[in-house]
Amino acid sequence: MNQKLFSLVIVAALFFSCSPNNVKLDAGISKLLDSAGVQGSFALLENGSGQFTIANLSFYKDSAYSPLNTFFIIPSLIALDKGVINQNANTWVSADSVAFYQNLMSTLGRAAIIKSIDSIHYGKGVVSADMKEFWRDQSLRITADEQLGLIKRMYFRELPFQKRSQELFKKMISKEDNSNYHLSYIEASDSLSQVSWVLGFVEENKHIYFFVLNTSAGTKELANQAATKSSVPLLKAILLQQGFLKGLR
Repeated sequence: MNQKLFSLVIVAALFFSCSPNNVKLDAGISKLLDSAGVQGSFALLENGSGQFTIANLSFYKDSAYSPLNTFFIIPSLIALDKGVINQNANTWVSADSVAFYQNLMSTLGRAAIIKSIDSIHYGKGVVSADMKEFWRDQSLRITADEQLGLIKRMYFRELPFQKRSQELFKKMISKEDNSNYHLSYIEASDSLSQVSWVLGFVEENKHIYFFVLNTSAGTKELANQAATKSSVPLLKAILLQQGFLKGLR
């Protein structure tokens, strides 16, 4: 086995570490997806035990979509390393600001972006020449499994960026922090394909859980139902069903 192939095998093993012994398939989550008018997958990883709770395992492992705005984790980390984005929270820009990140990637340059994609073995496909669209034009695709692996590696500062940058990025995606829980996530959606992503982590009682929600309308009927819906309410409905957001986990 050559070195490149060996590295790819190792990376695959890091991203997808669930087995029949540590996976719980939850039909209740699938019902919530159906009720929301979407198809897709949800996965929750309890870091302490390594236990996965998953809805639609095959979709989670095998279905790859454009990362959309969730890709902005990479230019954010590069920019934090280079000091283009600093630690002043007033300078942080929401991942919803597409124009900002398009300009940021133009400033950082294609070579730096491609180098980082290659260094962390991010997704599949060949990045198109269009630096304003490649993260949403299907030339670069990623699975929910890979997304979960990425957010976990970032949380533990295991990506090939400065540890300080990864700590700052965690603060950038913090959404809710109260006495019961701390919820952090990146959200992305595309109105044309009706693909959406929410990936992040929830912390309760000093326990950390990583999650990824990936949905696709799939049919015209489902697309009409999901056209204007954010995936965050669906995420919270799933987390509540799993016993989170109450400070009891």
